[in-house]
Amino acid sequence: MNGEKIRIATSSYHIGHAIAPMIALEKGFFREEGFENFDLLTEGLVPSFVERLALSAAMKERGIQMVLGAQIPSVLSLHSQGEDLSIVFGWRFVPQADWYARPGIKSFADLKGKKIGIRDKGSTGPTRVLWNQIKKAGLDPDKDVLWVHDRIFAYHRTRQHVDAMKEGEVDCTQSSAPFSEELEKMGCGLILSAKKLFPKGKPMAVIAARRSLINKRGHDLRAFLRAIIRGFWAERDQENFSYLADLEKRLRAKSPSADERELRLLTSPDRLELRPLPVDGQVPLDGLKEIAEEMKENGELPSNYRVEEVLVDKPARDAFENLMSRKELQAEWQRMKRIVERQGY
Repeated sequence: MNGEKIRIATSSYHIGHAIAPMIALEKGFFREEGFENFDLLTEGLVPSFVERLALSAAMKERGIQMVLGAQIPSVLSLHSQGEDLSIVFGWRFVPQADWYARPGIKSFADLKGKKIGIRDKGSTGPTRVLWNQIKKAGLDPDKDVLWVHDRIFAYHRTRQHVDAMKEGEVDCTQSSAPFSEELEKMGCGLILSAKKLFPKGKPMAVIAARRSLINKRGHDLRAFLRAIIRGFWAERDQENFSYLADLEKRLRAKSPSADERELRLLTSPDRLELRPLPVDGQVPLDGLKEIAEEMKENGELPSNYRVEEVLVDKPARDAFENLMSRKELQAEWQRMKRIVERQGY
């Protein structure tokens, strides 16, 4: 067996991307699956707005063989340019958040000249969904709207984003209950529902890996993916809320980012089922093709690019099938199946 440590990193500085691997570490899933010879970096490799340019270079400079939470457009763009990156695992679907706009804004075309509240620059999933809708309405989303970046728009878990709408700091932002109910009382209207647009989820972020890891360390890769799937299952279990809330608190306290130290993602048990995590680690090929076609229309990918060449999903399928064959995990899987029936993914 190759004795060299496998170096893994989160692409983003967002603490939410460190939760599943830390569950796997603290709950002993890595050990139980036979994955122990690794380094895990959770501070993030690159800012989101340069991920499409710098992700592969950052991995090379820091000896990273596998990156967690890479945005799909970034991976497709880099792969199309010949970079050694393959998609091996699904990491996030687009969150089921809703976008609300101030009174008088009835369509995406009405957003011209308006201010939109978002967390980070760059093509993160929810923002890219709105970006595409604005473009389809005939506007230039990079010039015709103003993107307002602030951590208060991160998880819509506090009323700060409501206050920003009320005070005219932004004209449009994401929200969810109970705060979306306040926005509706203010006369704000729902202009985009991710749940309605993608009832079974739309892939957003993935695990990207080097070919050398896939081809030469396939046993280790599958062990890692098995542990992460189990981490995803634990992350969507309301019975684990106290542990998860404490884990998030500990991770945020250690973050070098002042923004991350201030935020909270896991605020109530009922929200855990909504975590946009693929229960089987799969990346739907149809979803990848849809993203690729959008990118081609925007001139971001060559017209002859084939997403089949970037997706290496056998390790994920093998990992999931292994877990399904184990009697001790059947009750856990049945619980997850019921969640999928309720939430769509």
